[in-house]
Amino acid sequence: MPDQPPTDPPSQQGARVRRALLSWRPGRVHLLVGLLLGLLGFTLVVQARQTQTEGLASLRQSDLVQILDNVSQRSSRLEEETRELQQTRDRLRSGSDAASAAEQAARERLEVLGILAGTIAATGPGIQLDIEDPDNRVTAAILLDAVQELRDAGAEAMQLEMVRVVASTSFVDGVNGVLVDGTRLTAPFRFLVIGDTQTLASALNIPGGVLDTLQQNGATGTVTPRDDVAVTALRQVSAPEYARPAPARSP
Repeated sequence: MPDQPPTDPPSQQGARVRRALLSWRPGRVHLLVGLLLGLLGFTLVVQARQTQTEGLASLRQSDLVQILDNVSQRSSRLEEETRELQQTRDRLRSGSDAASAAEQAARERLEVLGILAGTIAATGPGIQLDIEDPDNRVTAAILLDAVQELRDAGAEAMQLEMVRVVASTSFVDGVNGVLVDGTRLTAPFRFLVIGDTQTLASALNIPGGVLDTLQQNGATGTVTPRDDVAVTALRQVSAPEYARPAPARSP
């Protein structure tokens, strides 16, 4: 039989493993990697905290005052709507002339829903926003951002050219222009918006807002306050194919 190399007893093998483990020390590479990972984690935490504050910290005092004023005005409008709804509830609960009050409340509610759905025309104070785009660089995303800014500022009814803008309105970049609910629109664009005139105009003029974005893309936006804005474009609403009213729940 061929000679086999001598093997150490198990006790000696275990002793060598323990000595190797005890003698291991982290090298410079390991220490450097650990230090870099620690610095990366610290940087991410600091960056996250700065991101939360820089949005307002970078604004001027006058801009902050304007934002606070806009928020206060919107809060006042919501409080007024709450009072009106409470008065309607009280009339319905009083029992005196309840049928007439219920009919009036239903009629008013139908009108509100019609304005929100875009099925009836609306008038009121607001603004006109005209967008000039000589280089055709205004995209669907920019127009959608304008709509979102106006909604956040309390816009109650809106149309872009002859397209009524509602919650489900779509904006898609087309070959020659922007498709808004399937209708191709080209510059210049005109928004007609009903809402608080000052709040709407201020929202568009906030640094980094719609007007700044337009300017960065070679376009210009002109805001014109108006006492009487007519939103006459109507939207055709089709009956839902699958959705049905849910049954009323018993109290």
